Amino acid sequence: MKSHNQKARILIVDDQIANTILLENFLMINGYTNYVSTNDSRDVEHLVKTNEPDLILLDVMMPYLSGTDILNWLSEQKYLEGAMRIMVLTADVSQDTLKDVLKAGAHDILRKPFDLVELELRISNLLQANEMIRELDDRALHLTNLVNEKTIQLTEKNEELEQFIYVASHDTQEPLRMITGFLQLLEKKYNPILDEKGKKYINYAIDGADRMKTLITDMLEFSRAGKLSDNDFKEVDLNEIMNDVLLSLKRKIDSSEARIEVEKLPKVQGMDSPLKHVFQNLISNAITYQPNGQKAIISVKGIRNEKGDVVVTVTDNGIGIDPKDRKKIFEVFTRLHLRDEYGGSGIGLSISKKIMERLGGSISLKSELGKGSEFLVSFYKK
Repeated sequence: MKSHNQKARILIVDDQIANTILLENFLMINGYTNYVSTNDSRDVEHLVKTNEPDLILLDVMMPYLSGTDILNWLSEQKYLEGAMRIMVLTADVSQDTLKDVLKAGAHDILRKPFDLVELELRISNLLQANEMIRELDDRALHLTNLVNEKTIQLTEKNEELEQFIYVASHDTQEPLRMITGFLQLLEKKYNPILDEKGKKYINYAIDGADRMKTLITDMLEFSRAGKLSDNDFKEVDLNEIMNDVLLSLKRKIDSSEARIEVEKLPKVQGMDSPLKHVFQNLISNAITYQPNGQKAIISVKGIRNEKGDVVVTVTDNGIGIDPKDRKKIFEVFTRLHLRDEYGGSGIGLSISKKIMERLGGSISLKSELGKGSEFLVSFYKK
């Protein structure tokens, strides 16, 4: 036998003194030195807790507690989820007994009277399995610690990046307002003397400044989405959220002649402002991404399922999205169309996804090209 197996901690549990003496002598002859035994099954709990055996040689038919009782206790205490191995030694060879002990968690069964050579091989195999499991557990623990360490590092870097985005976006707003203001003054004051090319250049500059303003606003929202506090969670009436969203988008809805149907929505746990952003983005996109000349038809419905989860669907009749791009659209700065075709910063859906994840929910998509889209906003019961 291998020396590392001989250092294993072994517990013998058998109500017959002759059997415990036999097993102790067997272990001693084979070089094992770290073993204890008991003839009283009631001692098992104490001996397991104090010795933490790698292997238990366990009789089945005993007074007070049977081998099956002990196996059930070991299972309840989660010992059998680790590296501990159990070999049952029994003279009862009935199928019911064999099924009971295996079902209770025994790893091997050896019938009495047993052959010592066979016993030696089986003990060696179980202890090798014990050692392999412990090595795997150590590796798993090392990997878990490594992953946790890297996760902390990534979280810190992400927080630094979000802070940078917030500061950069915030500090860029004022000079951008100045640029936009001066461009508008130039257009107003010098418009009579500008030729068509000059007017076009100023319009290009104003349009570029407006797109930059939208981008900066979205970047600020993206950085804020990662800083939502659990203390701000409360019951939110989605009907009130949707009313505010439709009011904010009234000009866009009226000018596009979009038709929006909203059914009565449930209440959820969340935050007012972030949820307004999520649904405003979805409704706005549904209006924007339409074939030329087509008026948007948008339906908003909500249900609470048997688990208590709430799913709100926002369905439209727009241009749809290719199934292969379903995940891509939630990535930052992802655009599936040219800017001249459809506006936007390419951040809106990634902000919505980040908000819903921070709120403990999710956002997903069902869509096909030319057949509209259905966004599913899910709130999971906690």
